[in-house]
Amino acid sequence: MGFCGYVHLGVIFQQAQFARKSCVDGLLDSDRVATTGAVVSEVLIGFRRKDQADWVASRLRMTHYVEANWDDWQAAANLGRELAANGVKLPLTDLLVATLALRCQAWVYTTDPHFDVITELKRFHPDQPGG
Repeated sequence: MGFCGYVHLGVIFQQAQFARKSCVDGLLDSDRVATTGAVVSEVLIGFRRKDQADWVASRLRMTHYVEANWDDWQAAANLGRELAANGVKLPLTDLLVATLALRCQAWVYTTDPHFDVITELKRFHPDQPGG
C-alpha cells in the first residue's frame, strides 16, 4: 500500500473546506486511502448529527483498513516515550497512525501539526508539487 490517508474529515466536511474535501474525495475515488479503527472513531465522534456521521462512515468504509497488531501498539508506545523524553507529548491516535504509516511505508495526509515532529514520516501535501 503506498498511501495512508489520515485527515480530519469531520473538520473538512463541517467547515466546508471545499478544496480539501475535493482532494479527499479524489483520493477516495482513486482507492488511495487507508485508515484504522482509532481514526474512524475519532472522526465520527466529531459529528453531532447521526446522519452526518453515518454519511462520513459510509465514505470511510470505502478505504483500505489497516489493523494494528501487538507490535504496532508497542512501537506506538516506544515512539511516544521517545518524543516525551524530548518534551513532546502526542495523543495515542497520532502515535498509532504514525506507527502504521511507517510500517506500511505510506504517506499521511493531515493538517495536524503533531505529525511535524516525526521527521521520518512521509507527508502528503496536495497543495505542494509532488504531494
